[in-house]
Amino acid sequence: MRKQLFLIPFLLTGCARNLGQNHYNYNEVGQSTIVEYATIVKTKEVDITGRNTGAGALAGGTAGGVAGYQVGNGNGQLAATLGGVLIGAVAGNMAEQAAADQKGYEYTVVTESKKTKTIVQYQNKEDIIFKKGDPVMVQTTGTYQRVLQADDLPSEIKRPKGIKIVD
Repeated sequence: MRKQLFLIPFLLTGCARNLGQNHYNYNEVGQSTIVEYATIVKTKEVDITGRNTGAGALAGGTAGGVAGYQVGNGNGQLAATLGGVLIGAVAGNMAEQAAADQKGYEYTVVTESKKTKTIVQYQNKEDIIFKKGDPVMVQTTGTYQRVLQADDLPSEIKRPKGIKIVD
């Protein structure tokens, strides 16, 4: 049982999946987005510091306290328990942060309207890494933006025909 408690920080932090080119959050479904067409002018790999919720520290402190409680008795047991809590909390916090930190890419794009933008996004395994000169779509939902592939889109389309309503 004691060995399983040490796995708690890793289990709690390993469940999150980051938004990328092919992964949307539940609250994005059905939302209207604005799309701008652009060209990549620079791609740079970046480190993204993940969100630390404190769950790793809590789980690590709990596991460390339980492990420390198993050592000695009296004041020695109390000291081992407190030491276990402290060491476990630090280790759990570090484990959660390490699991949350990721690599990503900063894309500098120039839009068709001649605006230059930089957009940092997570890079999941299945996502494309865009290179200088690649045509892309910049999708904006509220304040969130993502860079998406656009080379499979037609370069020209006809204006859609409207629907005429007859009484």
